Amino acid sequence: MTTLEPELRALDLRGSGPILTVDVEEWYHNCWVPEYIDPSRRPPLIEELDWLLPELVDWLEEAGRTATFFVLGEVARRVPARIRGLVRAGHEVACHGDHHYRVGDLSLGDFRADIERAKACLEDLLGAPVRGYRSPEWSLRRVGNPRLLEVARAGFDYDSSLAPFLGAGRLGNPSHPYAIRWREGTELWELPPFPLSRRFGLPAGGWTGRVASDRRFEKALTRQLEEFGTAVWVVHPWELLDRELPGDLTGMARLIHDLGRRGFRQVFRRRLQAHAWRSIGQVAGGRSREAREPNPERLNGAWGSEGGR
Repeated sequence: MTTLEPELRALDLRGSGPILTVDVEEWYHNCWVPEYIDPSRRPPLIEELDWLLPELVDWLEEAGRTATFFVLGEVARRVPARIRGLVRAGHEVACHGDHHYRVGDLSLGDFRADIERAKACLEDLLGAPVRGYRSPEWSLRRVGNPRLLEVARAGFDYDSSLAPFLGAGRLGNPSHPYAIRWREGTELWELPPFPLSRRFGLPAGGWTGRVASDRRFEKALTRQLEEFGTAVWVVHPWELLDRELPGDLTGMARLIHDLGRRGFRQVFRRRLQAHAWRSIGQVAGGRSREAREPNPERLNGAWGSEGGR
């Protein structure tokens, strides 16, 4: 076993129940459009998280559900009151990187700087440790990626990036939760998103989850829960827009964003009501390196009236 070939150990999370996660990014944070991802090249674009997040929080409150929100650093700096409001509403905030770059496009040093900058931004904003990380577009891909060890070294307790899917991940990745331990003694929990189809490597989130019937979704979710005790579902705020996106996307970027999105608001709310969704923090609470309550002074004015700032 080399430094980059860690030991894997399946986690026993029986009885934990389903987990809801939200990737907090704008509609234009799409890796298929590099000029939208890079802030230095990005043209003026309509931004909607300032009102989408409060709407989603209201739905979760009505249903009595909690979630883990993976937040980009650049988003947190733009709408800090909205991010503080997530914690005030009882949800967990985790890290989605500072910008929405595929991590393979960054050198090891640049990747380390990106996640450290985002983690520090979120922790300063919330006054509490940020325990989890998810790479943009599942771009860590595999256990042997040296950047995964950097995630653990940066002080994260868990990752949710190693998708067992074709394209956005790797088909050979485990679909169950597991612990990753490197020879140096560093350990990280991995909580991958659950598949709609293991055989074909299709995710239960994204466009395949949007076009799937409730029956197909329930069958996959039930199987995951029965076998592994938990299942991680992924949604994006822009998926809940039941209308055209506010800007131009073409090709694969448009397909990923538009397929199955019409009517998904109602589908999402049905699925939200049907199960007792929880945050990763509630399931993996014993993994905390530092148990500390958020600083309430940092969380005041969560749903501010001035553009969420």
